[in-house]
Amino acid sequence: MSSDELNRPPAPVVAAVVIYALFAAVLLIGAVVIAIAGAPALALLGLVALLPGSVALGLWQGNRGARVGAIMFGIPSLVVPIVMLLLLAAPESSRAWFTPDELDEFELVDEDSEDEDDELAAGRG
Repeated sequence: MSSDELNRPPAPVVAAVVIYALFAAVLLIGAVVIAIAGAPALALLGLVALLPGSVALGLWQGNRGARVGAIMFGIPSLVVPIVMLLLLAAPESSRAWFTPDELDEFELVDEDSEDEDDELAAGRG
């Protein structure tokens, strides 16, 4: 697997990102239309678009909290959480996107294969 493939989210995550990004865009466009129509106080409802927008960004970056937020955000509709569960929790590729292998980065190798700690033996510990 190339490094470019490791940096791209899997297709189910991309689908969830598109859903939330479109929702944020609709909210933002609605707020702009309301502001143009002459109700600037109601245009502040456009700030609500920050929530689905931030969820979409977090999903794209692989944030585990965004995955929970994506599922919980749609609870009033009951359809969105089911779709998000199917997109973000069911496929193995989606689960792997939100739980990267952290041990590969910090794997320590004992070069001399002795039992004592090399840092302590060198006086750095």
